[in-house]
Amino acid sequence: MKRNYKVIDDQIQKLKDKGLTFKNEEMARKIILRENYYNITEGYENVFIDLKSSSQNHQIYEEFTYFEELYATYQFDRNLKELILDYMNRLEINIKSYVAYAFSNQYGDIDYLKRENFDSNKIYDNEFNKLQTQIHEQLTRNFQNKNSGIKKFYDANHKIPLWILVQVFTFGTITNFYCLMKIEQKQEVAQAFQISPYHLGTYLKMLNIVRNICAHGDILFNIRLHYKIKARDCNYHELLAIPKVNNNYICGLNDLFSIIILLKKLLSKEDFEELFSKMEQLLKQAEQKLDHFSYCNLLVMMGFPQNYNKLKNIV
Repeated sequence: MKRNYKVIDDQIQKLKDKGLTFKNEEMARKIILRENYYNITEGYENVFIDLKSSSQNHQIYEEFTYFEELYATYQFDRNLKELILDYMNRLEINIKSYVAYAFSNQYGDIDYLKRENFDSNKIYDNEFNKLQTQIHEQLTRNFQNKNSGIKKFYDANHKIPLWILVQVFTFGTITNFYCLMKIEQKQEVAQAFQISPYHLGTYLKMLNIVRNICAHGDILFNIRLHYKIKARDCNYHELLAIPKVNNNYICGLNDLFSIIILLKKLLSKEDFEELFSKMEQLLKQAEQKLDHFSYCNLLVMMGFPQNYNKLKNIV
């Protein structure tokens, strides 16, 4: 039986009224039904909007823009999120390990709830209380699962060392833990990545935001973060000859490209090369599906310079 979805017909007409065309309208209906109109259009249509012809209340697509291009951009972003989340998870394991051992080497592996073992500045008292709450909540969730490995370890040993506990931390929790540590332990962790211990805390916050975007399906490609990468932590911007405006690089500071830079700094060489190669494949697929103008616009919105691929060869 053929289904009549008037809402979808109305949505397709709305896209036509904005100048979008269709190679296969029936297939577009199936895609919208499956993926949801809002998910496909919201944010992604900005790649194709004709700014000269559009007004604040009515946007117009560039001439000869197809629905299939809009959907390809949505697919690209979805696949990119899956890719980055995979390698973010690998980095999360590394961060947890470095933090657990740096802290445990100084204070032992079970004194991670003592206030005196963290930065003593009183401005962090509330943050430490929040960290305690996070740890208790994550332990409680695991103890409610009789098959939990961490519960079995506690039942057998009557304690949970930090190097085991961190396995149940979220990226946000391990970020908070790091930011509350004393400078000596921060330096030990940051030294592994050859980054300032102060800046590493900011970078972990940036990555945590991106990880949550990837995990929860929000739009990734055109992010602009409140936090910014410090160019003095690396010479990538200079080597890529990224232009400056008012002494600030025009890209690579708080956009998606800045996240790729951070992953280059923090991942192992082998992991980053894998990530970059897979990302290039996704970009090539997008380039084949979009016209030249739209593809270049996509790169700009991602914060990618035209010579972005040179990043993989910079030591």
